[in-house]
Amino acid sequence: MYMIFLIGVTASLVLTAAYFSVIGIASMFAYNYVPALIMGITLEAGKVGVATYLYRYWMLISDGFRALLIGFLVTLMFITSVGIFGFLSQGYQKTAEEYRLITLELNDLEREFGEKKQRESAINRQIEQLPSEQVQGKVRLSREFGDELSEIRDRGTLLEPRIQELRRKRLSFESHIGPIAYVARMLNLPQDNMVFFAILMLVFVADPLAVTLTIACNMALLRFWDVKRQGSRARPER
Repeated sequence: MYMIFLIGVTASLVLTAAYFSVIGIASMFAYNYVPALIMGITLEAGKVGVATYLYRYWMLISDGFRALLIGFLVTLMFITSVGIFGFLSQGYQKTAEEYRLITLELNDLEREFGEKKQRESAINRQIEQLPSEQVQGKVRLSREFGDELSEIRDRGTLLEPRIQELRRKRLSFESHIGPIAYVARMLNLPQDNMVFFAILMLVFVADPLAVTLTIACNMALLRFWDVKRQGSRARPER
């Protein structure tokens, strides 16, 4: 049962880290996405293979070859970690950029809507300020500003639904980045810096832990096979 659990945890972490890394590497070379994808898969497989080989044949290989393989392993871990960083940061940048665009458009539309409403109020006040006995003057002003008032109302009719739609979208994006923004405020850090450090911590944990668990799984498997072989030898022959 322990072996099944260890193998399952190792496989899930290695596959998850490999997926993030491969997609991240391929995304950085979008014009050659498929070749970069293949290269990323090969690098991930090579990293696991090198870690397994080093553990199993540590005492059988020369110091120079061992140092060479360790150098390759560290380099591969760095490359795949860059892929994971690219994958995670790309997701945040996409969300943050869409949020900024929505906020900019919403601010522009709200400013325009406010200006239209102010102008409408100013025209109405100008008409209402005329004495009540000057009916003809009110009629004349209403005619003069009729086209402008009509344009203001038509534009306001178009702006209001779009403003409400953008507000809903912004609230949706704020729910996604809300925890990050809250932590950034608590630590008195810019939000982008907070995301950078959070992704960096994930990168430093994910790939090294995947390699460590790969070695641990190999240790457990070798131990399990040794015990099994010793048990089979200890059985009396019939």
